[in-house]
Amino acid sequence: MPNFCTAPNCTRKSSRLDLAFFRLPRDPARCQKCVENCRRTDLKDKTPDQLDKHYRLCAKHLETSVICRDAETEKN
Repeated sequence: MPNFCTAPNCTRKSSRLDLAFFRLPRDPARCQKCVENCRRTDLKDKTPDQLDKHYRLCAKHLETSVICRDAETEKN
């Protein structure tokens, strides 16, 4: 089942092989900032774990400097 981008008005889905999709961060402060930047007020009541599990953003909406590709970095 493909993932769909969480960004408003974005219709991209993960079945496109040329486009990466990313989970929202589990860190509460970073996750909240992500939700604010997406302008998705309907997601404000969800926990970082819920957002990480069920929502994705396509690479078109992220700057490469904010993408964490190392799982160890995410734990620190």
